[in-house]
Amino acid sequence: MKRILSLTTTFLLLISIAQAELSIREKIETKSMPSIFAAWANWFVNKPNMAYAEMTAAHDLFWSPSFGLRFEIIDGKVELLGDFQEAKRQRDELLELNPNMIFLLQINMRGASPKSWHLKGLYKDDFPWLRSSDGSQVLGSPPEQYVDLLIDFTHPKAQDVIVGQVVAVYERGLWDGIFFDFWTEKGIVLGGYRTHEEERQARIEILKRIRAAVSDDFLILVNGSPTENTFRANRNIKNYNYEGLEELGNKLLWAEESLRKPRINCLEAEGIGSELPTSPNNLRDMRLLTTLSLTHSDGFVLYTMGVGWDESHPHDSTYLDYQGAAFHRNPQYWIRHREQHDTLYHIHHHEHYWNDFWDAELGRPIGEKAQLYEEREGLFIREFTNGWVVYNRRGTEQTIEFPEEMSGVANGITARRHILPDLDGEIYLKVPVVVADLNGDGVVNILDLIIIAGAFGVEKHSNADVNGDGVVNVLDLIFVAQKIGE
Repeated sequence: MKRILSLTTTFLLLISIAQAELSIREKIETKSMPSIFAAWANWFVNKPNMAYAEMTAAHDLFWSPSFGLRFEIIDGKVELLGDFQEAKRQRDELLELNPNMIFLLQINMRGASPKSWHLKGLYKDDFPWLRSSDGSQVLGSPPEQYVDLLIDFTHPKAQDVIVGQVVAVYERGLWDGIFFDFWTEKGIVLGGYRTHEEERQARIEILKRIRAAVSDDFLILVNGSPTENTFRANRNIKNYNYEGLEELGNKLLWAEESLRKPRINCLEAEGIGSELPTSPNNLRDMRLLTTLSLTHSDGFVLYTMGVGWDESHPHDSTYLDYQGAAFHRNPQYWIRHREQHDTLYHIHHHEHYWNDFWDAELGRPIGEKAQLYEEREGLFIREFTNGWVVYNRRGTEQTIEFPEEMSGVANGITARRHILPDLDGEIYLKVPVVVADLNGDGVVNILDLIIIAGAFGVEKHSNADVNGDGVVNVLDLIFVAQKIGE
């Protein structure tokens, strides 16, 4: 799997000497593309030999790991409680596998379960749950999908708890930021019990208070539609509309140009739930949306199984016979899933297979975003350190010619000229010519690793930058370590 470090003891020692934990900006600015994120579902079942931690660390961004900690209000202040040593161990294990991994904790603003182990310490008897005219608490709807009680986040006391959670997350330093779901400026999320303007003003007030309490680099990701609100830095765009590709690209560009740095814009595309995740249509759409993201942003992308509530859908044997089911938070889910598949209410909105297409090591972007190839409308191309990405929504198949031979990740063809079907995308990698024997002694060994470790962080080093991405870093260590003995 890409970015997952399989390391010898010596290699681990070298990394610990050469590299401290990356800052939030460094994580974002040094990650190799494509960058895949995990929305709640941080595992995938089509790689059965991978450990759970390896699955999680395959993603460059993940919400929402709690690391076994819980919220509690103590003497009027929101605190995080639990085994912090174990929480840090869990986090550090993932960072050893993927140093660029970003962690966000979801903050429940729209609704929550008062029985949640993670959250119940927040909700005292006087907590302002949303209530109907008869005084009863209001559930999200429909009830088979949303079992949380709605929170009146327009109430000052609820805002105190919400902001208090964010401050507690920030002060503990285990996470790089937070995530808000159900965020929209164009509609309402409290079922009409509060007006659009009341909801909007409450969100602005919450964001102002958060920004005043945290550092500029602390990340805030929201799930909703683009707006000109300048307080937040990031955007998670979902609900893929196949006919709206142009609009989707424009939304990504808006987010890239309008929102504050550091940015972590995320594009989530829902797959075709009535087909297998590995169907030709799903694989094509996965390439299409991945390359849209790569040509229009520096952000993160995810292509899911896309199954909605009560939607009949097939599964291959890999999914139904998943051996890791016993470790799922609800093992009975898999048993019922096999036996009552078409009658059990369930979703796979954020669950995903890992696509080999995502293992391509593009490096960092060099070219401008949304650049047209030869001024052909709808045909986008972008250069990266290790290759090119092409995204085609022009209406017909297109021929692309490169200045040198390039290897197509999906089509497996190595040539200067490539043909790309309409409504498809491809990653074209340079044919590598890399020398790992840095000291020229005729063999790749520990001495070559020491040369890289000594040049760590140096930009444009003549020979230690073996992958040619412009900086000597952990990717160069990984490459040379894999060549030891040759």
